[in-house]
Amino acid sequence: MTDERIRAGRTRAAWARIETWLEENAPRTHRRLPAPATEGRLRALEQELDLRIPADVRAFYLMRDGTGPASDFAWPVSHDDPEPTGYLLPDGEGIGPLEHLGQWFEGPVADARLDGRPGLRYLPITTVDPDGFYGTFVDCTPGPGYGLLGGYAEADFPTPGETTFAAYLTVFADALYEGRSLLGQRAGVTDGRLEWS
Repeated sequence: MTDERIRAGRTRAAWARIETWLEENAPRTHRRLPAPATEGRLRALEQELDLRIPADVRAFYLMRDGTGPASDFAWPVSHDDPEPTGYLLPDGEGIGPLEHLGQWFEGPVADARLDGRPGLRYLPITTVDPDGFYGTFVDCTPGPGYGLLGGYAEADFPTPGETTFAAYLTVFADALYEGRSLLGQRAGVTDGRLEWS
């Protein structure tokens, strides 16, 4: 079995654990999880941005098109729910829907491509707000960093990381089930919503 297939399997297992925890403990967050993306939409995004999405990220999107409805990741934030549930990761981050990734791709992570390295393909997948100016990207550049997560922020060059999306989701699931902190925060539930503090 290839490394990519192993990571895809780990993503599916970790996300299944996360969804079970949400359903049992944070039902409002669970109810607002979006439907899966399609393979066709993933391929269209890859073609549009000239990159190949790593297998673990692809596996997630084939289960859910982000961590909340698209309205959570657009301005104005949903009038139906003024406190969006899609930002369910520590530090208030959420995994954005595919429809927003192309726009975020032209945001702060584009600085690295425009700085004389046009072959870089950093795909933002999480953000803290609909502008997509701060969050996490997955490296889609062929080579040794392919599939690793990194951080990005407005007015800063993106910072490559050392972990995969599958590994992050596994740690996330463990933190929920074991009551451990993740990035210095612990999970809690308020009015059926998962929150970290």
